[in-house]
Amino acid sequence: MTTPRPDDVSRLDPLKRVGDEQKQTPTPSQSFESYMEKAASQPGGPGKSTGVSPFELAKGNQPLAAGPTFDNLLTQVKSAQTMLGDINNQLQTPNLKLKQSQRYLLRNKLTSANSYLNAANTKMGVEAPADSGESKRTGIVGKFLDYVDEGQNNLMTAQKQLMDLKSKGESLNPGDFLSIQVKLAHAQQEIEYASIMLSKAVEDMKTLFNIQL
Repeated sequence: MTTPRPDDVSRLDPLKRVGDEQKQTPTPSQSFESYMEKAASQPGGPGKSTGVSPFELAKGNQPLAAGPTFDNLLTQVKSAQTMLGDINNQLQTPNLKLKQSQRYLLRNKLTSANSYLNAANTKMGVEAPADSGESKRTGIVGKFLDYVDEGQNNLMTAQKQLMDLKSKGESLNPGDFLSIQVKLAHAQQEIEYASIMLSKAVEDMKTLFNIQL
Protein backbone atom coordinates (compact mmCIF):
# COMPACT_ATOMS: atom_id res chain seq x y z
CA MET A 1 0.00 0.00 0.00
CA THR A 2 1.37 3.35 -1.10
CA THR A 3 1.10 6.21 1.33
CA PRO A 4 0.29 9.50 -0.47
CA ARG A 5 2.88 12.20 0.07
CA PRO A 6 1.93 15.76 0.97
CA ASP A 7 3.59 17.03 -2.15
CA ASP A 8 1.85 14.55 -4.41
CA VAL A 9 1.45 16.39 -7.74
CA SER A 10 -1.67 14.43 -8.52
CA ARG A 11 -3.51 16.53 -5.95
CA LEU A 12 -2.64 19.81 -7.72
CA ASP A 13 -4.92 21.46 -10.25
CA PRO A 14 -2.76 22.41 -13.24
CA LEU A 15 -5.08 25.37 -14.01
CA LYS A 16 -4.50 26.95 -10.59
CA ARG A 17 -1.51 28.87 -9.38
CA VAL A 18 -0.15 28.30 -5.91
CA GLY A 19 -2.00 30.50 -3.47
CA ASP A 20 -5.02 31.04 -5.71
CA GLU A 21 -7.15 29.07 -3.35
CA GLN A 22 -6.52 31.73 -0.73
CA LYS A 23 -7.76 34.52 -2.97
CA GLN A 24 -11.41 35.29 -3.20
CA THR A 25 -13.09 37.75 -5.51
CA PRO A 26 -14.94 40.27 -3.36
CA THR A 27 -18.62 40.56 -4.06
CA PRO A 28 -19.49 44.14 -5.02
CA SER A 29 -21.75 45.82 -2.50
CA GLN A 30 -23.62 47.68 -5.23
CA SER A 31 -24.25 47.28 -8.93
CA PHE A 32 -22.36 49.23 -11.59
CA GLU A 33 -25.55 50.99 -12.65
CA SER A 34 -26.23 52.29 -9.15
CA TYR A 35 -22.64 53.49 -8.84
CA MET A 36 -22.90 55.47 -12.07
CA GLU A 37 -26.20 57.01 -11.03
CA LYS A 38 -24.68 58.14 -7.76
CA ALA A 39 -21.52 59.47 -9.40
CA ALA A 40 -23.42 61.32 -12.10
CA SER A 41 -25.41 63.18 -9.47
CA GLN A 42 -22.19 64.64 -8.03
CA PRO A 43 -20.59 67.78 -9.56
CA GLY A 44 -17.88 66.80 -11.99
CA GLY A 45 -18.66 63.11 -11.64
CA PRO A 46 -18.40 60.55 -14.47
CA GLY A 47 -20.88 61.28 -17.23
CA LYS A 48 -21.42 64.81 -15.92
CA SER A 49 -20.74 67.52 -18.51
CA THR A 50 -18.42 70.22 -17.23
CA GLY A 51 -18.72 72.45 -20.29
CA VAL A 52 -14.95 72.31 -20.88
CA SER A 53 -13.60 70.75 -24.06
CA PRO A 54 -10.36 68.73 -24.25
CA PHE A 55 -8.85 71.58 -26.26
CA GLU A 56 -9.59 74.03 -23.45
CA LEU A 57 -8.05 71.66 -20.92
CA ALA A 58 -4.91 71.41 -23.04
CA LYS A 59 -4.68 75.19 -23.06
CA GLY A 60 -5.12 75.56 -19.34
CA ASN A 61 -8.85 76.27 -19.48
CA GLN A 62 -8.27 79.41 -21.57
CA PRO A 63 -11.39 80.61 -23.39
CA LEU A 64 -11.48 80.00 -27.10
CA ALA A 65 -10.43 82.92 -29.29
CA ALA A 66 -13.17 85.06 -30.71
CA GLY A 67 -13.95 85.03 -34.40
CA PRO A 68 -12.32 87.38 -36.88
CA THR A 69 -12.90 91.12 -36.41
CA PHE A 70 -11.92 94.25 -38.32
CA ASP A 71 -9.00 94.70 -35.93
CA ASN A 72 -7.79 91.13 -36.62
CA LEU A 73 -7.90 91.75 -40.36
CA LEU A 74 -6.14 95.12 -40.07
CA THR A 75 -3.36 93.43 -38.09
CA GLN A 76 -2.91 90.90 -40.88
CA VAL A 77 -2.76 93.68 -43.47
CA LYS A 78 -0.13 95.63 -41.52
CA SER A 79 1.96 92.49 -41.05
CA ALA A 80 1.93 91.82 -44.80
CA GLN A 81 2.84 95.48 -45.51
CA THR A 82 5.87 95.20 -43.23
CA MET A 83 7.10 92.02 -44.92
CA LEU A 84 6.68 93.53 -48.38
CA GLY A 85 8.69 96.52 -47.18
CA ASP A 86 11.49 94.14 -46.16
CA ILE A 87 11.39 92.50 -49.60
CA ASN A 88 11.58 95.92 -51.25
CA ASN A 89 14.72 96.75 -49.26
CA GLN A 90 16.31 93.38 -50.00
CA LEU A 91 15.68 93.70 -53.73
CA GLN A 92 17.56 96.99 -53.77
CA THR A 93 20.71 95.40 -52.40
CA PRO A 94 23.61 96.48 -54.65
CA ASN A 95 24.89 93.83 -57.08
CA LEU A 96 22.09 91.43 -56.13
CA LYS A 97 22.23 88.27 -58.22
CA LEU A 98 19.48 85.64 -58.13
CA LYS A 99 19.65 82.10 -59.42
CA GLN A 100 17.10 80.91 -61.93
CA SER A 101 15.38 78.78 -59.28
CA GLN A 102 15.25 81.75 -56.90
CA ARG A 103 13.74 83.96 -59.58
CA TYR A 104 11.07 81.38 -60.29
CA LEU A 105 10.13 80.98 -56.62
CA LEU A 106 10.12 84.72 -55.98
CA ARG A 107 7.92 85.40 -59.00
CA ASN A 108 5.60 82.54 -58.06
CA LYS A 109 5.21 83.63 -54.44
CA LEU A 110 4.67 87.32 -55.15
CA THR A 111 2.12 86.74 -57.92
CA SER A 112 0.32 84.19 -55.76
CA ALA A 113 0.21 86.64 -52.84
CA ASN A 114 -1.28 89.34 -55.08
CA SER A 115 -3.93 86.90 -56.29
CA TYR A 116 -4.98 86.22 -52.70
CA LEU A 117 -5.02 89.94 -51.91
CA ASN A 118 -7.15 90.66 -54.97
CA ALA A 119 -9.59 87.94 -53.90
CA ALA A 120 -9.76 89.38 -50.36
CA ASN A 121 -10.49 92.86 -51.72
CA THR A 122 -13.22 91.48 -53.98
CA LYS A 123 -14.77 89.77 -50.96
CA MET A 124 -14.78 93.12 -49.16
CA GLY A 125 -16.64 94.70 -52.06
CA VAL A 126 -13.81 96.64 -53.71
CA GLU A 127 -12.04 96.07 -56.97
CA ALA A 128 -8.29 95.66 -57.18
CA PRO A 129 -6.39 98.83 -58.13
CA ALA A 130 -6.08 99.22 -61.89
CA ASP A 131 -2.71 98.24 -63.30
CA SER A 132 -1.34 101.01 -65.48
CA GLY A 133 0.87 98.51 -67.28
CA GLU A 134 3.70 101.01 -67.34
CA SER A 135 6.91 100.74 -65.37
CA LYS A 136 10.10 102.75 -65.50
CA ARG A 137 12.04 99.87 -64.01
CA THR A 138 14.05 97.48 -66.10
CA GLY A 139 15.61 94.08 -65.58
CA ILE A 140 14.64 91.12 -63.40
CA VAL A 141 14.89 93.02 -60.11
CA GLY A 142 12.76 95.84 -61.54
CA LYS A 143 10.01 93.34 -62.37
CA PHE A 144 10.05 92.00 -58.83
CA LEU A 145 9.81 95.53 -57.46
CA ASP A 146 6.70 95.99 -59.61
CA TYR A 147 5.18 92.92 -57.96
CA VAL A 148 5.96 94.42 -54.55
CA ASP A 149 4.33 97.74 -55.51
CA GLU A 150 1.24 95.88 -56.71
CA GLY A 151 1.03 94.06 -53.40
CA GLN A 152 1.39 97.27 -51.41
CA ASN A 153 -1.36 98.90 -53.46
CA ASN A 154 -3.64 95.91 -52.82
CA LEU A 155 -2.91 96.09 -49.10
CA MET A 156 -3.54 99.84 -48.96
CA THR A 157 -6.89 99.27 -50.69
CA ALA A 158 -7.77 96.52 -48.18
CA GLN A 159 -6.73 98.69 -45.23
CA LYS A 160 -8.80 101.65 -46.42
CA GLN A 161 -11.88 99.50 -46.97
CA LEU A 162 -11.60 97.82 -43.56
CA MET A 163 -11.18 101.14 -41.78
CA ASP A 164 -14.15 102.63 -43.67
CA LEU A 165 -16.38 99.69 -42.75
CA LYS A 166 -15.28 99.87 -39.13
CA SER A 167 -15.79 103.65 -38.83
CA LYS A 168 -19.28 103.41 -40.36
CA GLY A 169 -20.26 100.68 -37.94
CA GLU A 170 -20.96 98.31 -40.79
CA SER A 171 -20.23 94.62 -40.65
CA LEU A 172 -19.71 91.53 -42.75
CA ASN A 173 -21.39 88.19 -42.33
CA PRO A 174 -19.29 85.57 -40.48
CA GLY A 175 -18.67 83.60 -43.66
CA ASP A 176 -17.18 86.63 -45.45
CA PHE A 177 -15.12 87.55 -42.39
CA LEU A 178 -13.62 84.06 -42.28
CA SER A 179 -13.03 83.95 -46.03
CA ILE A 180 -11.16 87.28 -45.97
CA GLN A 181 -9.12 86.17 -42.98
CA VAL A 182 -8.07 82.97 -44.76
CA LYS A 183 -7.14 84.79 -47.99
CA LEU A 184 -5.05 87.33 -46.09
CA ALA A 185 -3.36 84.50 -44.18
CA HIS A 186 -2.47 82.76 -47.45
CA ALA A 187 -1.06 86.01 -48.82
CA GLN A 188 1.00 86.47 -45.66
CA GLN A 189 2.44 82.97 -46.01
CA GLU A 190 3.47 83.56 -49.61
CA ILE A 191 5.06 86.92 -48.79
CA GLU A 192 6.86 85.50 -45.76
CA TYR A 193 8.27 82.64 -47.85
CA ALA A 194 9.52 85.13 -50.46
CA SER A 195 11.08 87.32 -47.77
CA ILE A 196 12.93 84.43 -46.14
CA MET A 197 14.19 83.10 -49.48
CA LEU A 198 15.36 86.52 -50.59
CA SER A 199 17.06 87.18 -47.25
CA LYS A 200 18.97 83.92 -47.64
CA ALA A 201 20.07 84.93 -51.15
CA VAL A 202 21.36 88.28 -49.86
CA GLU A 203 23.27 86.59 -47.04
CA ASP A 204 24.82 84.10 -49.44
CA MET A 205 25.94 86.94 -51.69
CA LYS A 206 27.53 88.77 -48.75
CA THR A 207 29.41 85.64 -47.80
CA LEU A 208 30.52 85.01 -51.37
CA PHE A 209 31.90 88.49 -52.02
CA ASN A 210 32.82 89.19 -48.40
CA ILE A 211 31.42 92.68 -48.54
CA GLN A 212 29.70 94.92 -46.05
CA LEU A 213 26.43 96.36 -47.26
